Amino acid sequence: MVSKRIIGALFVAFLLSGTMGIYLANALQPPALQIVLVDEKGRPLTEISKNVEVQVQIDALVPTQEVYRTIFLGSLEKPGLLKFWDSGNTVKIPLSDEKLQSVLNEWGKDYPTGIGSSLMISVWVLDHENEKLYRGFAVVNYNTANVAKGFTKTVKIDIHRLPSSPLEAATKSGEVAPLGSNRQFYYWKTDWGLSWRPSDYIEVPALIMDNKDSYSGVVTASVNIVTDYYTRFGLTIAYGYKISEKDTPSLDIYGNDFYTIENKFYFYKDLLLGPNEKGYIYIYAKPYHLHQKEYYCTASINNCVPTGEERIQEGVNDIDTSGNEILGGSKSGLPDPSIMNWIYSGTDMKYATALGVGDSKSIALLVSDASGSCSADFGIGIPIGALAVALSGGAVPPWAAGLSAGMYYTYSSSLNIYGGITNHGQWHNVGQDVSEYIYLGTSTYTYHIGTCDTNVPVGIYIESKSN
Repeated sequence: MVSKRIIGALFVAFLLSGTMGIYLANALQPPALQIVLVDEKGRPLTEISKNVEVQVQIDALVPTQEVYRTIFLGSLEKPGLLKFWDSGNTVKIPLSDEKLQSVLNEWGKDYPTGIGSSLMISVWVLDHENEKLYRGFAVVNYNTANVAKGFTKTVKIDIHRLPSSPLEAATKSGEVAPLGSNRQFYYWKTDWGLSWRPSDYIEVPALIMDNKDSYSGVVTASVNIVTDYYTRFGLTIAYGYKISEKDTPSLDIYGNDFYTIENKFYFYKDLLLGPNEKGYIYIYAKPYHLHQKEYYCTASINNCVPTGEERIQEGVNDIDTSGNEILGGSKSGLPDPSIMNWIYSGTDMKYATALGVGDSKSIALLVSDASGSCSADFGIGIPIGALAVALSGGAVPPWAAGLSAGMYYTYSSSLNIYGGITNHGQWHNVGQDVSEYIYLGTSTYTYHIGTCDTNVPVGIYIESKSN
């Protein structure tokens, strides 16, 4: 009879040899992007039940009209007992992958020293044990010039943020099979007939000021982005069921938790407005409004049926720059009436503060005064929804006018973007020494911002009134 000591020694040797094999195998692997998928509690998505499959779609942002390029579409499952140490919850994309390299090449044309970009992660967790389907999403950010050795990132996905669905029997695929077989899978696809993106950089209003009264003081307004911090362009994501079929759909909107691009940009423009004068500050950028539909596919993405689940993505996939300076300017008057009409349509004017003669207030504090500190974290609202409705030729429906994406610094502070408003009163014999009452345009929609629900700014549209 073999003694317990010998059996124990053999077991330890087995574990050590297995560990050494894993180490050597990992060390010899080519550079890759490794995305480790866990739920909101840090548990591997492949281990939320005894019988689960995780389907994953990864779309990489590109600075072209394509906006996103799918670089991964596949499934994950926990391996069998012989690989008990592996939870199977890691997506690995070799750096040599042709699709990934095509994305990096696109960014390298305009940003040879790199820029912060993003990957949109969409997951479907098929819990066969409890017959439930969970959906989830997250964004992974990376610098396009710093991926030569690959990276490993653990990504938390709150699979209970969106409503779960009953898992249809037809979705049970059993063993993982390669795409192209008769397996079933989910897929998000952009409906370009309902979407909008410009062919080149356009004027994007960042701050719009209307000093409405004739009996008023002289007011200055400014936007100031400095290179001390990374400036991020946020991503807004809205979910709903068959929203393309409704005039006023119900939207579940998330903002500020994610961003599309970041860099150490700088930008400064200001306005000097006398009584009854208007002006706006703008940047040149490529904003986008994507209307995406979820499909249930068999064998290939050419054999799919819509599930009714839909989502909107609003963001910016490129900024026009000279070095690190964001290109833009300021103009008198208001933006084109067609754009302003939709900004008016998508906003409610909220009282922010009163400025006495000589008083100033930052943009972030004005936003906080009008709609709460969570909205200040959102930063400057870029009116992408209003632009999309106005410029899409009817493709984007009117209800999108209140959608906005934020522009903000990376650090948490009440001053997310420098700049603000000053009431000079009478200035060089122009205007009057009177208080100015400041109103801010905020979205008609309620957004989930971190742990808060709030109405975010749209284009920082500000009205100044003397009474």
